[in-house]
Amino acid sequence: MTLRQAFKVWWSYSWRASLLVIPLGIIMTAWSLFGLFSAVEHLSLSGQGVSGLANMNIDQLTRLMGGGATLWILSMVLTAVIQVFAMRWTLNSRWSDFRLKAVPPDAEVGTEAGPDNSSRPARV
Repeated sequence: MTLRQAFKVWWSYSWRASLLVIPLGIIMTAWSLFGLFSAVEHLSLSGQGVSGLANMNIDQLTRLMGGGATLWILSMVLTAVIQVFAMRWTLNSRWSDFRLKAVPPDAEVGTEAGPDNSSRPARV
């Protein structure tokens, strides 16, 4: 695989992953803003107002931080899933100047295609 072909594969994966991550980013931002506004609303309903953010008790702070940690973990898991789908999408695509084919592992590890063994595809 040449450097240009490797760049094409990388670029194909990168834009596909970015395309799939954009909706996730929008959803996670909306969810975190909803949680923040909900916490501020809860403080204003309890009579503390926005200035009550500095006077939060341990339970309120734990609930706010727990929601952020849950959001972060969920975001990381969904990002990994999206990257898997982007890689599968990339590997299934076709390029005009080369083919990308996954070769399953053999029992003959270490032998490469060449003048002495042209029947076996070269591993890159």
